Amino acid sequence: MAKILVVENDLSNAEVIQLILEDQYYEVACINEADLLIDTIQTFGPDLILMDIILNTCDGRDLCNALKENKLTKHIPILLITAMLESQAYAVVNKADAIMFKPFEYHKLKQQISNMLAV
Repeated sequence: MAKILVVENDLSNAEVIQLILEDQYYEVACINEADLLIDTIQTFGPDLILMDIILNTCDGRDLCNALKENKLTKHIPILLITAMLESQAYAVVNKADAIMFKPFEYHKLKQQISNMLAV
């Protein structure tokens, strides 16, 4: 069973995403604070990270870039999600494996995650 870490500051969004992914038999952990990211990665060992760009204390693109530059975490696929416009989302260079724009259809989210885990 693949493990997915959801990093989302909106708890209601995180809960919905968690329910959808658990329905697909993924093991899911959710955090809403960037400060918990490294510890959670070490203890949970995610196969994929689903991260919002707009977090309370930082930018998910910066977190993504830091993870992709770290030899211990660079192998973990990262799917960024955002309600930003495409031009805003791509205004900051990021090393995410994919970006999805809100609102998204949940079947597309499931398909994107499935594709990313299959690689």
